[in-house]
Amino acid sequence: LTFTEVGKNLPGLPRGALTGDDPFWISRVDASHFDAGTAYVSVDGHRSDDLHPYVFVTRDYGKTFESITNDLPSYGNVQVIREDPRNKDLLFVGTEFGLYVSLNGGKHWEKFMNDYPTVRTDDIFIHPRDGDLIVATHGRSIWIADDITPLEQLTPAVQAQDVALLTPRPAVAYITDLTNNPHIGGQKVFVGDNAPRGTAISYYLKSGASDVKLSIVDALGRTLCTSDGPKDPGLHRVQWTLVAPMRAGEGRGAGGGGGGGGGFGGPAGPPDNGCSAVFGGRGGGGFGGGANAVEPGTYTAKLVVNGQTYTKPVEVLDDRSFKVR
Repeated sequence: LTFTEVGKNLPGLPRGALTGDDPFWISRVDASHFDAGTAYVSVDGHRSDDLHPYVFVTRDYGKTFESITNDLPSYGNVQVIREDPRNKDLLFVGTEFGLYVSLNGGKHWEKFMNDYPTVRTDDIFIHPRDGDLIVATHGRSIWIADDITPLEQLTPAVQAQDVALLTPRPAVAYITDLTNNPHIGGQKVFVGDNAPRGTAISYYLKSGASDVKLSIVDALGRTLCTSDGPKDPGLHRVQWTLVAPMRAGEGRGAGGGGGGGGGFGGPAGPPDNGCSAVFGGRGGGGFGGGANAVEPGTYTAKLVVNGQTYTKPVEVLDDRSFKVR
């Protein structure tokens, strides 16, 4: 086993950064999931009073490097860079002041999510099974962006389409078991927020639309719920909470529906008409009564945009047989 020093091949670093005269640190090396010769490198110079970002990619085992810092904010040294395991063009960078994402391999960067704090972001992990983005910060705990699989599917080919309904992540019909929720008294109680029930139905609009309807249809062709979807250009999501309308004799709820979903980092969507309703008789969005949870099985998400229909299967898994892989 031998090593070759390739740090000298990093372009654009200040004089003395890698010689020890004005030392910089290699804060992360992330090997590509798609090509053996490709790796991403971030360099941190804050110990030498340089807070500029430095991010590079090599595609030839370190013989040459290309800067992909591009339009990252000029103030904010980089702690970590990660390549998504399912989309080679989807990159995430953690800096001293936040979290950034690129959909095109580092050519353009955007701040990720509206409610993420301005905080040093030390590490990033994409969950291999669930597609959740897990982020460790310095002083602001751990953050999880639930279900980034729509971003993983947002390839250049998808972005070239006028409308694209993306494949939903399977939903688990979780069963609430109060016997597994023991009480801990005093100051030791800590409860985090669970992910929303069900699964997000995501779609992409290249130029916006005048009318968007999203429905869930069962195996018999019955429409279980319908929601108005956001109409602006971009990536949007509507959360299906595994609801189905109450039928005659099943009782009635208290009325009122849930809220709709907005795009990644975008504004909230319009009021929901049913697919995000609370089941179990606590809200009847769109049905004038309550809603029940659906049974495990395969359903269909139907998106109608300006009269054109798009469909994708939605799998609902049984909590009792669902296994962590």
